[in-house]
Amino acid sequence: MSVTMATLVTACSQEKVRHSYFSEYKPFGLEERSHFSKYKEVVESYLHQKAPGVDTHACVLGLTRGPRDTEAVWVIWREGDRVIRWFAGEDNLDLSPRNLSLTNDIVPTDADIGTSTYLESQPWVDELERLCEEHGHGVTATD
Repeated sequence: MSVTMATLVTACSQEKVRHSYFSEYKPFGLEERSHFSKYKEVVESYLHQKAPGVDTHACVLGLTRGPRDTEAVWVIWREGDRVIRWFAGEDNLDLSPRNLSLTNDIVPTDADIGTSTYLESQPWVDELERLCEEHGHGVTATD
């Protein structure tokens, strides 16, 4: 085997395989679901409560694996340091059991999560943000 071929084989075997956290999910329109159709009002209310007098914005993304019980809606508020899972039937985002701090609850890698059932990894957040940019709904709260 030539040196070039050996280098190529080594480089390919060391390359990380890209993993998708949301490959089984498809985006859905929030206005199509009665539980989430008032997403603008709910998210604006939360933003006004948490950042009164400040112009700020968030991205809201609906994901589903098919059946309604697999729906997940995420609110990403970078300026407020939050990623929040919005559960159907709840209009107060403060009550979400998945109200994550981007600073304290997000760790650099999947391995850093360890045995935690609460922490998420930065690659997970990065993919969620990318999906939100592509398919999400922007909500802006202005004073």
